[in-house]
Amino acid sequence: MLLGIAVANVVYFLVDRQFGILYRPIGGTEADTATNVISALFFDNRSFPLFALLFGYGITQIARREFDAGTPWPQARTLLLRRNLFLILFGAVHGIFIFFGDIIGTYGLLGLALVLLVRASLRVLVIVGSAAAVVFVFLASADGLSGVLTESGVVTTLFPSVAADSYLEATGLRAIEWGATLISVPFGGIALLAPMIVGLAAARYRVLEEPWKHRPLLVRVAAIGLPVSLLGAIPVALSLAGVVDWGLGGDVGVAVLHGVSGLVGAVAYVAVIALIVGRERTPSGGPIARAFAALGKRSLSGYLAQSVAFLFVFAPYFGGLGLTAGVAQATMIAVGVWLATLVAANILEAFDRPGPAEWLLRKLVYGKQVRTSN
Repeated sequence: MLLGIAVANVVYFLVDRQFGILYRPIGGTEADTATNVISALFFDNRSFPLFALLFGYGITQIARREFDAGTPWPQARTLLLRRNLFLILFGAVHGIFIFFGDIIGTYGLLGLALVLLVRASLRVLVIVGSAAAVVFVFLASADGLSGVLTESGVVTTLFPSVAADSYLEATGLRAIEWGATLISVPFGGIALLAPMIVGLAAARYRVLEEPWKHRPLLVRVAAIGLPVSLLGAIPVALSLAGVVDWGLGGDVGVAVLHGVSGLVGAVAYVAVIALIVGRERTPSGGPIARAFAALGKRSLSGYLAQSVAFLFVFAPYFGGLGLTAGVAQATMIAVGVWLATLVAANILEAFDRPGPAEWLLRKLVYGKQVRTSN
């Protein structure tokens, strides 16, 4: 999930480019075009729904842990609300001082709504999730307008802060961008409730903790979802490859198809991962699974580390590569940054240390109470 987010986010640091569909920079080398196609097929509109699904799953896990410990619901609810309020604070720091495209604050705000749904009936979850999915479809259509906006000169950089000449100027612009994003959550960000509620429901059945019990379901989800995800992404990939010009109306249509199939693909990705690591009834899995789990337990730190690295590498007032790097080069850097966080997480795991962001969040939420790294 963090690899996909790195690949999807890094292009937003590239300055003064013409955007194609999905707000991906176009007009570069053949390697850049190939990178855009691969990302559209496997990462874009697939990584952030996966992130949202796992976030919703985690809310239920935390609630269950408190219930198992005998914590009354009012106290557990207070803990969940406090955790999400601190996530909003983390998001503010991240969005204003580091990364203009922060998602932590949005998740924290939506997490407040999820607390109300933790004990809701499955029928209520279906109704709310379906309504959020409708908003998700509407927002996906906006990805089809990016090419028109750049051709008309309206947009040359998705976030103005990325093209700022100084860190101070960028910080001021990021404060405006982050604030606007948070204000828009009730109108558009609510779309993320769709994958979050899928995670909320899946966690009730411990699908990821006990995948061997749900193998037939997981196989069906993967067998159906992966082809749907790939087929739904092909029209956008053809556009980014320059093979087909769908026109304005067509771009909007294929963008919607890409977004909806990405939501299906995110669920399928989770199913595939669960099938791979759950082949045996063991809590630890194999060495590769344990290596990924080390970063998974420190995902907040890994996500923040990506942003810090991208800021210093790409910002015009620091490394400046955002002015010159192509999509392929930027993506290779993103993969390298992700690998560095994977190594760092495993070093911390070897010494049984949490990630710094996880440590701080637990300290703020639980105070002196002891909690495991899971």
